Amino acid sequence: MRLKEVKSLHEVEVILHVKIGIPEDKRVTVGNIATAIKELGVEPRIAEQIIQAIDEKVVENHCGSKYDRGNSIQRYQRAGTSDREPVTSVGKLKIKLHKIRDMQTNETFKPLKNIIELEGKRIYQEDISMIAVELATKMTYRDTVKEGKFITKDFPSPCTVNQRVIEYGEKIQEFIIEKTENKRIDTVFSDGTKTHSQEKGMDKNEINVVIGMENNDKVILGVKVNESWNNMAKGLRGIKAIDAEAVCIGDGEKEMRYAMTTDEGLYQLDLVHAASITGFKLWEDRIMSLEDRKTVIGKLQTVLYTLKNSVEKHFQDKNTEALKSRIDKTVKELKKMSTELWKLGCRKTAKFIKDYSNSMVVFARFAVTGRRVPWNSNIIERLMGEISKRTKHKWMRWTTRGLETIINIILVRYCSEKNYDEFKNKMMKSENLIFIRTEVKISSVRGEF
Repeated sequence: MRLKEVKSLHEVEVILHVKIGIPEDKRVTVGNIATAIKELGVEPRIAEQIIQAIDEKVVENHCGSKYDRGNSIQRYQRAGTSDREPVTSVGKLKIKLHKIRDMQTNETFKPLKNIIELEGKRIYQEDISMIAVELATKMTYRDTVKEGKFITKDFPSPCTVNQRVIEYGEKIQEFIIEKTENKRIDTVFSDGTKTHSQEKGMDKNEINVVIGMENNDKVILGVKVNESWNNMAKGLRGIKAIDAEAVCIGDGEKEMRYAMTTDEGLYQLDLVHAASITGFKLWEDRIMSLEDRKTVIGKLQTVLYTLKNSVEKHFQDKNTEALKSRIDKTVKELKKMSTELWKLGCRKTAKFIKDYSNSMVVFARFAVTGRRVPWNSNIIERLMGEISKRTKHKWMRWTTRGLETIINIILVRYCSEKNYDEFKNKMMKSENLIFIRTEVKISSVRGEF
């Protein structure tokens, strides 16, 4: 391999010679050839030589050629070297950086750093760090390292991957705030779940998530671990991410309901949850048989889904009076069910239906005004499934900080590839690629057959 500096300071030409031989009596695959080339470690060696050539050239510009006469009276003097071994997506690089001393100020510096950034004293550079973080959102830290070693044998350790996930997760939280500030989104979905905790004295981690809809696109608004719903809602209103009169769709968790909305007319109980919670409350009351409980649940579903169908019909025929009548009838039927259940001794079920009767018809009331409000929270339910896939295996244990940061990365990518790519490019400083021009030419290929 030879290096030739041409045209300008930062332009370097690498002339590479590669020889490969295949026995005449053997047959190999294209993949075999590719693997053999990769195992040569061509990419890291080229990267090393390019960086080294630029370093040597910039030192010459400051100090003159190494053995030129008169160098001793130059303002800038060579002051030794230091070795760096940064790890990148092409592998570990071995670089010798020259130091220069300014004889007027007696300061020592490395001129290459004015051209090439080396992530401070970090071993693992931003490209391999981002790859590690992405893999870690899909598999355990141990498996991330196993997979990563197919990329480079110098892949970060599980501990380092965890550190990068926390670092990038906290940065993506800041990115979310920047993206959602002053959005005033008027339709939001909220949900919570739990995972096993690694922290002393804490059995479970509480995960609270809020997303919004903007122009039919999902927007992640907030993710908090082991913080109250009140803090979540206060933070979102503080940056005006959600409108003061935003409608929230969620399940029957009371703390969430009262934190996320200013009154019951802005909270839509997911109708699927309405039926499942009713079934659970009937079981808690321990009055009815299984068949009787199924009958009650079926009756509730008939009432609610009849209203849902009326709303869809309204958006077609615009018969506002008919829809208003159906809403009133639905609320009356729900309260009647509550009264009947109370008399039968099913007090918990009766109270639940009475308390949430108005929250079950919010989507229909808004339909009267011409606004579509979802009657279910399927969007956030699917999102919570993404959390479960990565964090809820029974043998997994999480710290508050580690869990919150990895979930933020997972959910930003799930909700918006565009926003995630923007964040990823920001972390990898991908805008710098426009300043790098590359060209590959194969001057000749020779061989004997």
